[in-house]
Amino acid sequence: MTQESDEAQARSSRWRRPMPFVVNLLLGIPAMLPLHSAWLLLTEYSPCAWNNSGYTSDCGDVRMIEAAGWHRASVIIIGGLVLLLILLVDVLFPASTGRRLRTWLTASFLLPVPYLFTVIAFAISN
Repeated sequence: MTQESDEAQARSSRWRRPMPFVVNLLLGIPAMLPLHSAWLLLTEYSPCAWNNSGYTSDCGDVRMIEAAGWHRASVIIIGGLVLLLILLVDVLFPASTGRRLRTWLTASFLLPVPYLFTVIAFAISN
């Protein structure tokens, strides 16, 4: 009976070690939208990036003004929700369950990895 419980505990322990890394890689998928929006605001839409003057501004044509607004909203709203989710998963969850906080915070460096792979794949294919 104890041998079965030892095997179950070893199996459970084996799956717990990579779990922070897997969870943070999965959290990187919804984080792709605000990351890409921030990238576009810093590069393509930089004249209109944080300009709130609307159609009276001189930052380009109507398409650029409208797209910059949508990307600003994506960075602020979706980015804020993703940051809240990251805080919940990487800080509050380990603190409440007694798991090592350092492992979860170290794994949070994997958040931009799905976005970087996507950018690299598009750069190679185009």
